[in-house]
Amino acid sequence: MSKLKMILLMGFVCVFGIKLQAQYIIEQIEYEIPINYELVPADKEFDDIADEARFFLQLPESKLRDAAQKEYGDIEIIKSTIYIDGDNFAVESLSKEDGRTTVILNHNKGLIYYVLWSQKKIYEMSAEDMAEIQKDADAVMQKMMANLPPEMKEQSQPAKQITATGRRMVKYGQRCSEYLLEDEQELLVIWASDDSMGLAKKAKSMSEKLAEIFPSMDEDEQDEWDLAAGKIPVEVRTFRLDAMDGAQMEIQAITRINQVNPPVEKFILPAEAVGFERSSFKDMMTQMQQMMQGMEED
Repeated sequence: MSKLKMILLMGFVCVFGIKLQAQYIIEQIEYEIPINYELVPADKEFDDIADEARFFLQLPESKLRDAAQKEYGDIEIIKSTIYIDGDNFAVESLSKEDGRTTVILNHNKGLIYYVLWSQKKIYEMSAEDMAEIQKDADAVMQKMMANLPPEMKEQSQPAKQITATGRRMVKYGQRCSEYLLEDEQELLVIWASDDSMGLAKKAKSMSEKLAEIFPSMDEDEQDEWDLAAGKIPVEVRTFRLDAMDGAQMEIQAITRINQVNPPVEKFILPAEAVGFERSSFKDMMTQMQQMMQGMEED
């Protein structure tokens, strides 16, 4: 699930009053492994891209990582901890690119805070910000649709379908079953466990609310919670071929789930954030768009 989508989902919990009525502390990791083709036996020939993807998806994670580090150097692992307590929600993350970041839902004020510690900035998102983002997204979508040929306007993106492989394995302490999804853009494997904690139900509830309020946001995207309906997607491996970066394996994993009460202080702005520069969420989106445009021009 993308960072933007995660932040927006938290906003819906806050502004539209979705009652989580549960307490969790969830730890997860996310990283990308560049594919080292030295792992392919000399006599191995792939029938097509899907055959190639299946080969790498079935290799042990440690083998993929060791080969990638040998060829490309250290691999960055983004670590996050998610805190859920009723209507309160917070995410703490640490990455090389953004450093330490914290997302906090303030239910009483109807705001979401996004703290960038290295930049000493706090971005706030309100219901008005979300309405503004939706308005801009609708305008962009209408413009794109107006420029499409008639035959493309009539085409619809089919829902992705996953297939149970029958394989089972313990992943991060969870008994998981393997599911395979294949389409023209990517091939992925989901290791999913049965859900006895209600997490899948909450994720589905928030995703449905997201679709109602932001119909154009990620409309062609089905995240791992949608694909593994009713289950917890403990580990998701995605194989992609990129024209610029070559073959990549993206791995997302929920490493621990504790059904406990998180510390109360996780849901308020930390004291050390006093004096940080404050801006709106829309300002952050504008800055991100400007950075992307600058990269494209370079």
